[in-house]
Amino acid sequence: MLEIRFLTLKLLVLTFVCQSAVFVMADDRQKVLAILNKHCSDCHQKVNPEAGLSLDNLSLDKLSLDFADGKRIDDVQLDMWQRVHEQITLGAMPPAESAQLSVSEAGQVKEWISHQLRAVGKKPAVWHKLNSPQFGNHVSHEKLFDGSYHGPASSPPRLWRLSPYVYDEFLNGFGRHLREVTAIHQPFPLDASRGEIADFASQHVAGEATLQLLMMNCRTLAEYQTTGVTFRDHEAKLRKAKRTPAEFELILESQQMPNDETLRAAIAFEFDLLLERPPKESEFESLIGFFRRAAKTGGSIKALQTMLQAILMKPEAVYRMEIGLGPLDADGRRRLSPTELAFAIARALSDTGPSEIEVIASDGETPTNLLDLALNGQLEDPAQIQRVVLQILDRHNMSTADYRMFTQDHGIRNTRTLRFFREFFGYHHAPNVFKDAKRIGFGDRYLTQRMVDDADQLVMHIFDQDRDVLNQLLTTDKYFVAYLGSLENIQKDLHYIKTNKNDANFDFNTKYVQRAEAEGRHPIPIEGPSSRQYVDFYNLDHKTWDYPLQQPFEMPAGQRAGILTHPAWLIAWSGNFDNDPIRRGKWIREHLLADTMPDVPLDVNAVVPEHRDESLRQRLKVTRAEYCWKCHQKMDPLGFPFEQFDDFGRYRNQELLGDLLSIFPERHHDAQTTEIDTHGHVSASGDDQLNGDVEDVFELVQRLGKSKRVRQSFVRHAFRFWLGRNETLVDSPTLIAADQAYVKQGGSMKAMIASLLSSDSFLYRKVK
Repeated sequence: MLEIRFLTLKLLVLTFVCQSAVFVMADDRQKVLAILNKHCSDCHQKVNPEAGLSLDNLSLDKLSLDFADGKRIDDVQLDMWQRVHEQITLGAMPPAESAQLSVSEAGQVKEWISHQLRAVGKKPAVWHKLNSPQFGNHVSHEKLFDGSYHGPASSPPRLWRLSPYVYDEFLNGFGRHLREVTAIHQPFPLDASRGEIADFASQHVAGEATLQLLMMNCRTLAEYQTTGVTFRDHEAKLRKAKRTPAEFELILESQQMPNDETLRAAIAFEFDLLLERPPKESEFESLIGFFRRAAKTGGSIKALQTMLQAILMKPEAVYRMEIGLGPLDADGRRRLSPTELAFAIARALSDTGPSEIEVIASDGETPTNLLDLALNGQLEDPAQIQRVVLQILDRHNMSTADYRMFTQDHGIRNTRTLRFFREFFGYHHAPNVFKDAKRIGFGDRYLTQRMVDDADQLVMHIFDQDRDVLNQLLTTDKYFVAYLGSLENIQKDLHYIKTNKNDANFDFNTKYVQRAEAEGRHPIPIEGPSSRQYVDFYNLDHKTWDYPLQQPFEMPAGQRAGILTHPAWLIAWSGNFDNDPIRRGKWIREHLLADTMPDVPLDVNAVVPEHRDESLRQRLKVTRAEYCWKCHQKMDPLGFPFEQFDDFGRYRNQELLGDLLSIFPERHHDAQTTEIDTHGHVSASGDDQLNGDVEDVFELVQRLGKSKRVRQSFVRHAFRFWLGRNETLVDSPTLIAADQAYVKQGGSMKAMIASLLSSDSFLYRKVK
């Protein structure tokens, strides 16, 4: 009887809840109808609707029916609702000149559509886009930093595919000459062509092509560790290369079937080398059984190779495992296990595994490695994690780098941080921007890669100083140019230049060095007259420049201010024949102001008129058309101040007309010129102190460097890089804490990174 009463009560409660839900949804439908009629019906009426979207086709008058009523909703209508949801989510509609939806109204419409889509087994299509880095800014900047969301924060459980850099380090563990003697394929490409963060956890999976390349590599590596791989040396003679561990030799040299102890030793060695952990007992048993079955068919050698391939194809050799294997907490979150955490920190700060990263234990004296530290329970507290992160970042500064001309690997050790700067600013794309050969001539005077190396040194020097980092990046007038890292390195390279009689430019080099030293100047320690000419892109005359032995050094007064006026950045964000104020303004809008800009409409022919008798600013008046200006007003005025420089990154006072500018000033003596207009404007930035007219690029970057909005946008991009995903409102406490850490420590980017890597967003996993 008691059970019947309980079931009856439960049924009454369920009935009440369902009826309440119906009333709530009906009320929501009426609210959605009122919102759409108020804001959308004028443009999306039945006759000639904008974008071909008629709200009449969405059965707005029949919103009392759910999507689940198949009689009323079809695929066409579902697609239209998806479009409505996407436009509102991305803030593209209503248009800027129309009355905007309030945050509450937009939330109501999106939530109702999402609920209805789920009712028919669908989900909003725009959610997939929002996982991409170019859509990260669509989360409200104000809400992220106003403190209204209190958490707790977490990330979804995930498998994060390894990056090509990690895989390269993995291969180096087999011997750095491996790739010189055999064909090894890179199975983990990244699309770094767009000038944005490339390594997002949700964007890359190990598909069929990846697995095929991995299997080919695994066969080669297994042979290299056992019987060896054959190759031809520089004299075309066949040779064999191998690196066989002692644990494998016992199996390869024995005529008998190896016992379990021998196989266990071989398996344990390979697990430690590849996966940095001991095998589980179940893995021992599985692999030993696998070996014995294979040996019956192909013998011990083939069986060993097959077993090694099985280990090489373990999921851990393909993915970063960030599932959250810790205990479940009261908020439904699971913390990363000690092993997961050690690998997560290692991959965040380097391309090596945690057992290869040396750290100091909490006693401040005992050396250990990151993996052992985690397994010993010394990474339980966020303060412990921050201590270790700062320790790792401090160790790999520019004093460990080697920038000599004849060094194959320019030795910046802190490669992960450098990669962030490159992907954030995009200056490393300078070598990819095509410039007509007629404009640069022959030889290597246009050395964009050297400019990128100079920019690398600049950003890492500022990072190492770790004071007011962002403002320094945007405003410093001190640069590195052709710097070799130390006086010792400079002397070594100059000695080589003076004594290398086999070089075709030996006579030119000798005369240049002798002339410079006779005039009391320090010669540029670069071999070859055309190579030295690359310093001209900084407005430094390679023939008369007194090379500074101590760098960074102050650039010519009033000509440079920060990375955005660096030749590498200016070239990277230029066109093939001109500057590109639009793309430069768009970059500032999206990277520094946390704003969003739509793609170029399909019906727009985005081509700048080729009227070479006019300045670029005059030719870009086409963007002032009403249809274009609603977007271009947010970009062009931010890009025009950079007209202070030509598209090769050289400072100038006048713009040449009637001819395509080349790197040869002597070609342009008779060219028509016009005064440069460097005025710009900042509007709708989200920071009232930032808005307004700017006289030139130097005023613009000074204003940007002091902006709170710019600093917080920088923090958002750092979050995306180190956590491998876009931020959500749940991450608000993480972002606020990282921003506060940066400010409290005097503009310390290291403190900001340490805050991110000890945050709940980094440490916890929760299923959505």
